[in-house]
Amino acid sequence: MIISFSGPSGIGKGFIKERLLKLYPHIRELMWLTTRTLRSNENGGNRIHVSLPEFNQLVEFGDLVLIQDLHGNRYGLRKEDLLPSSDVVITELHPDNLVEALRINPAIFAVGLVTSDLSLLHKRLSIIRKTEIKEEIEKRVATAKSEIETILRQKSLFVSIIEVTEAGEALVLDEVLSVLTPLLTKKGG
Repeated sequence: MIISFSGPSGIGKGFIKERLLKLYPHIRELMWLTTRTLRSNENGGNRIHVSLPEFNQLVEFGDLVLIQDLHGNRYGLRKEDLLPSSDVVITELHPDNLVEALRINPAIFAVGLVTSDLSLLHKRLSIIRKTEIKEEIEKRVATAKSEIETILRQKSLFVSIIEVTEAGEALVLDEVLSVLTPLLTKKGG
């Protein structure tokens, strides 16, 4: 079973995944291949850096799916990792990729994270993710609005869509857990 989180940069997808991985040791994270240089905190995380020629060759051979060009870098998943399995895995899927992912595996359990306060994303990216330069933060916040609109337009694809607000930040994990706990405890957690 695949659990997927969709939402803009800075919404809290990584934080939620970290907590779920600690609470449910039987869960593993899907590994994304990327041409982006890994951040210092990503070594051993959910990304594998590959060169652009290597990435393009994997695409050409049909080994990678959900190819995304984001902020000047390429991302993709190995097709075999999206196929149905008895393992519980979590990942982040860009809202535009969810439709393609559901064609490969219709049983993906998708959770959308949205906000109507883009300044919250700017604040989070500036304070929490100190690895980003100002121009990169501005690019990510600028694309957030269209990502949120896509999630809301495709709401039937999501099991749950959770609104993230500054006042309710502490409650987001509780909302996610209320949706996922029955599912995860059935799967061996």
